[in-house]
Amino acid sequence: MKQASRRLGSDIGLSGLMKTFHYPRTNRMSIALAHVGWFAEREGGAFAHQLLDDTKRLLASDLSGPELSALWQAGTFRDFDLEACGIEGRQWLTWIEEIAEYRTTWNVGGAPVPSAPPSARGLAEAVLGEIASVGQDLESATAGHAYAAVPGVAPALRRVVTEVDPDLGFRLLLRVLKSYFVPVGPTRVVRYHALAELLGLEGTVVEDGDFNVRRDLG
Repeated sequence: MKQASRRLGSDIGLSGLMKTFHYPRTNRMSIALAHVGWFAEREGGAFAHQLLDDTKRLLASDLSGPELSALWQAGTFRDFDLEACGIEGRQWLTWIEEIAEYRTTWNVGGAPVPSAPPSARGLAEAVLGEIASVGQDLESATAGHAYAAVPGVAPALRRVVTEVDPDLGFRLLLRVLKSYFVPVGPTRVVRYHALAELLGLEGTVVEDGDFNVRRDLG
């Protein structure tokens, strides 16, 4: 069953925030927090809702601080480097959650009620299959990168899919592939579009000009 669309014309939630952190690189916490505030404010605060949902689900999970750090570092190509700032992923997501919650509360005039996780029954296996199909390339691109190395990304993504939310896991997978310019073939992009539609995501979440599409990969 298809999910209700979250149509904001671009990537959404935590993966959407990660996209906007790409260049110029900063390791100043004040600038990073101001940037989160700007993202939550977009479209009159509309972007704050999915951001709040994503961070709440991750923080309620058993993923460790280092695993959450790995997801952030890979999703942003370390353009805001948590390690360089001396913080870990759980603390950083807590600050993002607070900013998003404040903006959402402002929107509705009261404390927001967390929305139910997307009903993605049967889609977790599909997302896990996509992670497995790019596993070797993903590991080589992230853990083996010359100056933006991040180990343990694929296992963290799998945990997000199975323990948190397949929708979020799928969006984070796409963001990491784009961040590290991992080559993908047109057939794979078609599959991503089909999966996104089932999750109620816009096509722009999949194909926003950041993919490294290689026609010879098929």
